[in-house]
Amino acid sequence: MQNGNRFLFCSRGDSVAAQLGQALGDMGLLTQEVPGVEELGRRLAEIEPQVVFLDFTLSEDEPGKLFKSAELARLLARIAPAIPRVAVGLLSQPEGAIAALRAGVSDFVDPTVAPQEVKDVVQRLLDVPEGGGRMDGSRRSVLLLGARPGVGTSTLAVHLAGMVQDRLRQQHAARQAASGAKGVKPAGDNGSQLPLDSRVALMDLGWPVGDCQLYLNIGGDFDFAEAARNLRRLDSTLLSSAMSHTANGLSVLALPRDLGQMREVSQSDSLLVFERMRQHFGVVVADSGGFSNPEFVAGLARASQQNWIVTDQSVGALVSLAGLLQELEQLHVDRRSLGLIVNRYDERYGMTAQQIAERFQLELVSTLPDRTLALMACTNQGHLLHEEAERDVYVRAVQALAEKLSTEENTPGGRASWLATWLPGVHRRMVVE
Repeated sequence: MQNGNRFLFCSRGDSVAAQLGQALGDMGLLTQEVPGVEELGRRLAEIEPQVVFLDFTLSEDEPGKLFKSAELARLLARIAPAIPRVAVGLLSQPEGAIAALRAGVSDFVDPTVAPQEVKDVVQRLLDVPEGGGRMDGSRRSVLLLGARPGVGTSTLAVHLAGMVQDRLRQQHAARQAASGAKGVKPAGDNGSQLPLDSRVALMDLGWPVGDCQLYLNIGGDFDFAEAARNLRRLDSTLLSSAMSHTANGLSVLALPRDLGQMREVSQSDSLLVFERMRQHFGVVVADSGGFSNPEFVAGLARASQQNWIVTDQSVGALVSLAGLLQELEQLHVDRRSLGLIVNRYDERYGMTAQQIAERFQLELVSTLPDRTLALMACTNQGHLLHEEAERDVYVRAVQALAEKLSTEENTPGGRASWLATWLPGVHRRMVVE
């Protein structure tokens, strides 16, 4: 218990547990139990599992078992995002795999058919990435969802990512100066030399494809599909060299121009790409405005630290917003995890931002003024508005969002953060004792 790996299998099925334990072999100690909701956080703190397995096999003795396992998976995602979750099921029971996927569980194993695959999956989750990457995936992240294409999601994404990147570069330069390193040129002077934990990853997943890259005036051959195909090699070295980046260090990963390539990419691999970004980069900004795969977007929303929906005050956008919220709710995304940003805002257009937020039961995160002319003039010249007019009202509004995102602190190591959230004071008592 002191030195070996520890695994938790949330199941009442002894035969499945025996098969899973046999497949794991000497990889670590497997504990089998089904903690109640009230004691789940405490048991996780006591067991400290490296991986939690969830039982998605069908059983006549346990009616509603898949639903209960899915609810437990979502609860774990909220209170213990640092701990990888693996669904255990049977390939002969596809209902289990589908339920696990919809619950946001990326990995699925069948110990009765492929015991070696169990070891492979667990070993991948246990491996610490090279270059100081963190396997807990707990770095800051925000998902921007457009109510419909054309509401300004990609424009917001590039400005937000650029401003946060400027902050990270300044912070890195300040740390270097404070360390008093002599004879070392500050990496902050050259964005490409910044470590990944001082860089922003912008995931350009919106429609039309590649708009963020277009606004940033960069390109590249390494795309999302290529990243998914190279998941095992997706370490800091590959990300630093393969991803396109701006002069100040902002790295961009876009969808392939040929969207047919995405048919070969599974949803679980797609979500794992997002997790890899969060493991390595200081901040991840994902633009999913107009992305056509609702289950993938819902998976991103369940995994991301912040979820902001972008809309404007037009009737079309508000109708689309209602449809988007209904779709996300059907895919088990908690509405309380969503915030609202009203773009091109002017009270004279009709409903106020607060009225829209109340109408859709969303927290109002921000309003962005209508600066279409200034934004278009800058992007047509290959610049972003904050690079040309840092006092512009749109820039100041996005700066406030960047400040909000930059001040979302995460406890190093990940484990203390979810424990403190789930059981306030427990971690403090454990440290004192």
